Amino acid sequence: MKIPSFINFKLITVLKRLFWRSEKFVYVAIGDSTVEGIGSSHSSKSFPALVFQKIKQDKKEASFYNLGKGGARVRDVIELQLPRVILLKPDLVTISVGANDLRRRTNIKQFEKDYHHLIKTLKEKTNAQIIISNIPDVSLLPSLSIFVRYFARFMNRRLNRIINRHAKQFRCILVDLHEGSKIYSKKYKDLISGDGLHPSDKGYSLWAEAIIAHL
Repeated sequence: MKIPSFINFKLITVLKRLFWRSEKFVYVAIGDSTVEGIGSSHSSKSFPALVFQKIKQDKKEASFYNLGKGGARVRDVIELQLPRVILLKPDLVTISVGANDLRRRTNIKQFEKDYHHLIKTLKEKTNAQIIISNIPDVSLLPSLSIFVRYFARFMNRRLNRIINRHAKQFRCILVDLHEGSKIYSKKYKDLISGDGLHPSDKGYSLWAEAIIAHL
């Protein structure tokens, strides 16, 4: 016996309601102290929080998880943040990590191995859009001595080559903070917070705008 088409349509609608959960947009930010928002006047001024404010304008049911932790290297993100990211089933993941690997002189080969594992795992175990921020030009920080600035500039470029290459290889969106920091540091002198290391509210705002442009 042939079932009328309108009954088929009703049946499909009922099955959708029973078995298909309503889509809820999930945004997860992972990385180091810049993700946590150190240097800002309040956590709501961090770049992930500002990005989420924009998302909420379009997706009222969106949820946000900031897993960033001060001092985190890529290895720390893999061990302490990545497992939770996978469980959260995100639609969007933003990543900012690498500056602590520079500061603590992580072996280049180890950094590349860890970074590859991080991005590859996110690609294989989530369906998220991934937006990667590379490392700003830390040699511009006023708190660094001349010798440290020279070393930082050299390592900065090496680590960013790895980050940029992986963003391209895995078809992630790259936010080029390195190039941006060179441009904006000359125009705005108040992008760095009072600690001389982390972005200020204005610095985080510009960072968020760069990410929002890709949403």
